[in-house]
Amino acid sequence: MHQLLRYAAYAWVLGTAIYAGPSVAAGADVPHSQMVLWYRKPADLAKWEQALPLGNGRLGAMVFGGVDTERIIYNEDSLWSGWPEPENDREGAYNALQKIRELLKEKGDLRQVHEIAMKEFCSLYGYGKPDFGAYQSFCEAQLEFAHEPGEISNYRRRLDLSSATVTVRYTQAGADYTREYFCSHPDQVMAMRFSCSKAGAINLALGASSLHKNTTVTAGGNELTLRGQVETGNVEHQGTKFEARWTVTARGGEVLGSEDGQKLLVRNADAVTVVMTGTTDYQLKYPHYKGDPPQQRNRRILDDAGAKSYDQLRAAHLRDYQELFDRVELNLGTPSRTTLPTDERLLAYKKDRGDRGLEALLFQYGRYLMIASSRPGGMPANLQGLWNNSNRPPWNCDYHLDINLQMNYWPVDSCNLAECAEPLVRWVNDLAKPGAKTARVHYHSRGWIAHIVGNVWGFTSPGPARGIHMLEPVGGAFICQNIWDHYAFTQDKEYLAKTAWPIIKGAAEFWVDNLQEVEGGYLAVSPSYSPEHGPLSDGTYYQTMIVWDLFTNCIEAAEILKIDADFARQLRTLRDRIQPPRIGQHGQLQEWRDPELEKNVQTDRHRHVSHMYAVYPGKQIIPGRDDALSGAAIQSMKYRGDGATGWSMGWKINIWARLRDGDHALLLVQNLIAGKLYTNLWDAHPPFQIDGNFGYTAGVAEMLLQSHTDEIVLLPALPSAWPAGAVKGLCARGGFEVDIQWQAGRLVSASIRSRRGTHGVVRYRDRTVKLDMQPGEIVKFDAELQ
Repeated sequence: MHQLLRYAAYAWVLGTAIYAGPSVAAGADVPHSQMVLWYRKPADLAKWEQALPLGNGRLGAMVFGGVDTERIIYNEDSLWSGWPEPENDREGAYNALQKIRELLKEKGDLRQVHEIAMKEFCSLYGYGKPDFGAYQSFCEAQLEFAHEPGEISNYRRRLDLSSATVTVRYTQAGADYTREYFCSHPDQVMAMRFSCSKAGAINLALGASSLHKNTTVTAGGNELTLRGQVETGNVEHQGTKFEARWTVTARGGEVLGSEDGQKLLVRNADAVTVVMTGTTDYQLKYPHYKGDPPQQRNRRILDDAGAKSYDQLRAAHLRDYQELFDRVELNLGTPSRTTLPTDERLLAYKKDRGDRGLEALLFQYGRYLMIASSRPGGMPANLQGLWNNSNRPPWNCDYHLDINLQMNYWPVDSCNLAECAEPLVRWVNDLAKPGAKTARVHYHSRGWIAHIVGNVWGFTSPGPARGIHMLEPVGGAFICQNIWDHYAFTQDKEYLAKTAWPIIKGAAEFWVDNLQEVEGGYLAVSPSYSPEHGPLSDGTYYQTMIVWDLFTNCIEAAEILKIDADFARQLRTLRDRIQPPRIGQHGQLQEWRDPELEKNVQTDRHRHVSHMYAVYPGKQIIPGRDDALSGAAIQSMKYRGDGATGWSMGWKINIWARLRDGDHALLLVQNLIAGKLYTNLWDAHPPFQIDGNFGYTAGVAEMLLQSHTDEIVLLPALPSAWPAGAVKGLCARGGFEVDIQWQAGRLVSASIRSRRGTHGVVRYRDRTVKLDMQPGEIVKFDAELQ
């Protein structure tokens, strides 16, 4: 049995590298854990992508690790600018929709279609307007440390994924300094511990600031408080209020306020503990999003945390985090360049892509980031997960619904983090309410809809008038794939009945009312738009693939719950009429029904591959069941190439895995690592977008285990460069957990544990075996599935 990758929390090997400002001497002993990101110098204070991320799902922090000056950038996941605009939906828009559909059906002038859409159909509010808002920076802590003069040596900065802890260590003037940071989900705080081998050597000043103008900072006793309110520029709408608090306790020293009353000072301490929390007055509840004042929640959190020692906070954090993280272990074999710092390791990978350990580390890093940015009770992970250093972040750091938010949550269930889906499910459940109003006003329809972008204020409307791509109408239907998949993996029938079914049924009702008949008697979406690629038409396949998938999942849900049989029959009838995927003249899977739009397909390298939805994350095209369409999908992927943005590479890994080409999937794995990562292993669009990290993690899992058909397929896309390895704890649809070991490119053994599943089929290559299990039962197989 191959030894699976594990790391004992807080193991540390001190080295002898010298930190002396900008340059650093190498040659030190180093930590050999496979689950650590580590560096020989602090992050550049001006480059936040070098800092190390921590998070408890709601409260995030970026730790820079400076010696004399430590900078920590905080985020709180509900702090947004903007407000809920009641006039988002445009009365009279339905008349414009009818004009648009008629012009598209008659192949009318697209310029006229665009003009009508922009002037008469799209919302006058929303994306790009003040009301839509953007995810905000929360605040920042500055820690100024006073040291005795002397050279700095043995510097190490590291993030241990096995304990979700950042540690900074260095030696100066004969004293060994240690700093430890973590964000606790059970106690809802960030905790920091500063210690030194020399008594009385900790001297520091703690201050705070914010990018927001309306803020105040006060220090009193052992507590520092920052209060603020987001500016709206609109006297009719008050911005979100927020507050951050830090408490400081010192052992063997004293804590006092600065003369200006805006900092806390620590003098001559043996060790210092800092506990921070922060909240806002936001609540996720359409149509009124204002909750309790942040002061009340902060006071309660800090009072509860203050009753515990640092060791108690740390122990609770470890129990909570490791219960999630330790579920999955991955070993992709050797080599593994753990003796190199992570930034140097990335440079080495660009020259020699043989670091199997780095490929496994990045897989686990995606799981770490999911736990850190999406926990029950919080908001969903946005374009940057939880972390943001700007009040005007790229793309508002919002919830993009044409691929990005969906990709964020692809690894949640397959990688055994089902609890982390709760923020997404709760947000979509709330979104369906304003989405029902948009459906009524813009489409005169039942059900609910969301378009291409979302925020925390319930925005579901088309537009605003920023570009024709804002009409893209299947964002709500697309996110329903995640809602259904969560049931498919967990087999939680209570969740299906009470939460998932109303969401997906409502989305399906909308499309029952809105599918349009096109040439050949088929049903299609009009107007439709291939995301960020265009053009506006009545025949984009991406949309009809999503609606086909939505109807299929609704039919299955109705059968499981034994409800709405008439509605399920209606969906079957309509699904059979949806325009089927088509193979074009160049052997490609068509992106549009109109072949004239496919003339440049052989040279088109666009980053979006939306017409691959039927391959992944959908299940309309399955290799071995429809080889012609699978072959066309392969041809389309070859035309699009193996480059593109980080998130696009993440999607392509999954697609090639579904197409059962492990070597091509690995090529995308390697391209992403070699060209689309910052030194802290964040995905680079560029700029930073976290969906590439999550897409990567989901893709690696998809290479090793698939279950989107009626079979659990072992090692479906194992690349030749991973000849030996093992994985423990991946999940399969149907309610199963799977361990796999392989050697010389072939299965050695597999273990399947039923969580809720009872029946299924396991496949390895051309061999299959039926499962007949009870929850909690474990069955084991050898290479012959015996």
